[in-house]
Amino acid sequence: MLNSLDKIDKYFIIVLIIGIILRIISLIFIPIGPDYISYINAARGIIEFDYYKYNSFRPPGFSILIIPFLFITMNNYILSAKLVSFSCSILLIIYSYHIFTKASIKLYGKNEKKPKIIGLIVSFLISLNLYFAVNTGRGLREDLLALLFILAFYFTIIKEEMDLKDNIYLALSISFLSLTLLSAGLFFVAGIILFFLISKLKIFKFKGLRIKKVYIITLAFISAFAFWALFSALSVGNPLYNWSRQGSFFKEKHDLDLSTMDGLIEALLNALILGIPFEIYYLFLLISLVFTFLVFYILLKNYKQKQVLLIIFIVGINFLYISIFMAPSKIILIPNHPRVMIYFFPFIFYLGAIPLTNIFIEFQERKNSNLFDIKLIFYLFLISYSVQGILYWFDYHGYPPPIHIILLPLYLIDEVFLCIILIKSKKLEHYLIKEIVDLNSNQQNKSNNIKP
Repeated sequence: MLNSLDKIDKYFIIVLIIGIILRIISLIFIPIGPDYISYINAARGIIEFDYYKYNSFRPPGFSILIIPFLFITMNNYILSAKLVSFSCSILLIIYSYHIFTKASIKLYGKNEKKPKIIGLIVSFLISLNLYFAVNTGRGLREDLLALLFILAFYFTIIKEEMDLKDNIYLALSISFLSLTLLSAGLFFVAGIILFFLISKLKIFKFKGLRIKKVYIITLAFISAFAFWALFSALSVGNPLYNWSRQGSFFKEKHDLDLSTMDGLIEALLNALILGIPFEIYYLFLLISLVFTFLVFYILLKNYKQKQVLLIIFIVGINFLYISIFMAPSKIILIPNHPRVMIYFFPFIFYLGAIPLTNIFIEFQERKNSNLFDIKLIFYLFLISYSVQGILYWFDYHGYPPPIHIILLPLYLIDEVFLCIILIKSKKLEHYLIKEIVDLNSNQQNKSNNIKP
């Protein structure tokens, strides 16, 4: 079987094994997160078919997956929650490689080296990212959210020829995403609808989404939301109980009443002034500031490209919404936990991997190029990124501390190495993304313009 795999596939197997080892260590040594109690209560309520015992304001997506593990572990609640996160985390590494490889094939074609290299880089960055590893031990739902996000992305825009089975998978991914985190499902669907409408403008030359997909996505969310609203109405007498609890959270923790216009405006101002800067600070801590700004640059330069425009909407709306929660308040002087951000990390890794892969390929195809230097610098970045993650894993206490003196050199190494790669390749158009169908269309237009 290994003989049938190409070199990049074998590298991926190594990445997967490293990711599994990290997550097993996390499973054993990282203490369970406090949210697991809510998920376990919900799971017990589902098992007993008693909505009065559900006792959680969270939707049941993550709790449903805990149920089979409760039977396997003989009602070991902590281990069951951890095993769900562990399973989702491993699946996330595997699917990130395959989905972002297929997404890249849409950009460069099957016969190019680039798609698999891009998929490999994304899977590597997920596999060795401390937050995805830590969440396995904490029994949290973010790995599941990230997995559902990329599956929904795949069936929405990458998988174009859809049969009945694919449409069912699309509907299930949207429904389960919504039943895991209502706001994630809501803003994913909002992003799809905005993408569908705005892509009709003449400045966008790509083929937009079929209306059938938009209907399936919208109906899947409405069905999931209606189910949860009905359940909430029966169990607590409030169909919007989940969002009521969010409002109560702001009232207690931020001294803001979101039901009033003044409170809403203040929350939005806090998000703009403090929330977004703290999100960027977390991206610096958990990924790299240069890598993050490179992604922003890719977005600006390629917003007319189909995949990029969709990512702008589905990630951008969630990013803005989460900034409301990330902002410190009059009562809590520290920002929220960064784990609420990580389910859109795979898209950040994907966009950042594209220019880095372009740089490698360009240097490889050039004669007398300093490809060895570029590879060495990038490998050093990956090593630094990995070690930084492992060290910060043990130093992390839930909030963004000032960068530890031991970790500071690693963060600086990350940024310096990436800067060197970009400076050495500044003459290359590594930031440009052109979908393969657009290239074919342009060539066809040129041939049509040639007079006989």
